[in-house]
Amino acid sequence: DFALSFKEKIELSKLLNKLGVDVIELDFIKNARIDSLQIKSISSAVKGSIIAVPVELNNESIEKTWSALQSAEKPRLQVCAPASQVQIEYLSHKKPDAMLESVKNAVIACKKLCSDVELVIEDATRSEQAFLTKMTEAAIEAGATVITLCDTAGTMLPSEFAEFIKEQYEATPALNNVTLGISCANTISMADACAVAAVAEGAAQIR
Repeated sequence: DFALSFKEKIELSKLLNKLGVDVIELDFIKNARIDSLQIKSISSAVKGSIIAVPVELNNESIEKTWSALQSAEKPRLQVCAPASQVQIEYLSHKKPDAMLESVKNAVIACKKLCSDVELVIEDATRSEQAFLTKMTEAAIEAGATVITLCDTAGTMLPSEFAEFIKEQYEATPALNNVTLGISCANTISMADACAVAAVAEGAAQIR
């Protein structure tokens, strides 16, 4: 395993900022003391790039994360949630309606603290369209400024992913009012090609 040290993460963030990277993503807060200090340190060191930190679907995580992030020049809170039936039930141990409510409440709570809120929808490409539309619309209505759709399995071909993105704009017109982001796993070595195909269909952020 390869892991960066505390100091190396700060230096790398400063380099990314210098390169003009739009968004620097950090990890969830796992160790309250160390991870919070890391976020605060990077927030102070970086001027220009957005600093994005994910939160869990509960108020304690949201408040703890914001406490560490709020000094950033451009802070962003990320709500991460799965949309496929398999991940909702077997990884999150929730029912779809409960997941929908949790996402909505988390976005509302984040929006009260931070103007820039992103919903990262994991396993979006294997979800049912009706549910994906509901989740996307609920998040935008609650105040999300960025919606990121993930091909978590990474098994789509570029043409398939382009069609998927096109379908989302058709199914959810409200996407035209926010930034649409995408994330592609590289399972079949097609992540780069899928990302380019998604940009051609209107995606504005690649992670």
